Amino acid sequence: MLLLAQAAAAAVIYIGGSGQQAEQAVRSNHGDVGSTMVQLSRRWLGAPYRAFSLDQSPQERLQVDLQGFDCFLLVEQALALARSQTKTGFEQSLQQLRYGGQSTDYCHRQHYFTRWAQTAIDQGAIRDLNPALPGVTSRQRRLNFMSRHPDSYQPMQQRRNRDCIGKLERDLLVSQSFVPLKTLPAALAKLRNGDIFALVTDINGLDVTHVGLVERNGNQVNGLHAAPGHGVIRSPDLVRYGGSIDNVIGMSFFRPLPR
Repeated sequence: MLLLAQAAAAAVIYIGGSGQQAEQAVRSNHGDVGSTMVQLSRRWLGAPYRAFSLDQSPQERLQVDLQGFDCFLLVEQALALARSQTKTGFEQSLQQLRYGGQSTDYCHRQHYFTRWAQTAIDQGAIRDLNPALPGVTSRQRRLNFMSRHPDSYQPMQQRRNRDCIGKLERDLLVSQSFVPLKTLPAALAKLRNGDIFALVTDINGLDVTHVGLVERNGNQVNGLHAAPGHGVIRSPDLVRYGGSIDNVIGMSFFRPLPR
């Protein structure tokens, strides 16, 4: 068991001072998970945006970067940190979320948010808020954007990855619940600090185009997220922000669960 634990720890790649930041974060986890996620994201305000940061190595690694983010990694790492009491526990939680309990491999990575969310639900990390929100609707969505646009992803230049992603997406149909833009204001009262939001898109082959965290300040509901060209920012008025993004038709919401 010790050898297995050492091997797992050795497989984790921390960028810059991220290892020390992770250690400090898990030691100070005393509040509820959602509030902790918001506190972490506030500390990261101003950090740079790093697109496709997991794809820079030809070999898939369990990589942790708490100094630069894309939108997905901000949410995923904040959730794993907030649910952990030790650094090793954080690494295990992150691996489970990112790869769905399978090996650390590009073909096992949860590339689409709807699949990632279902994995997190199955693991007891989050719950789906959408069924209880006013105005919610649902759709069946075929996810095949990656196999239709392989040139947009560096790892997809490897034949092995093209083949496995193509096979996965051949029959990848998901059910997606969301709140349409026009009814979003009525849903705000049910949201809490640290709830995860996802911008639902009408782009063919995709489910969402952006994710972040809800930040509540009384009746004011903001978004904390990592945005291209801006880095980690706070967007006042989450409804207005969502309506300003091209191809967005609504939002989905998920709540982090207690440790």
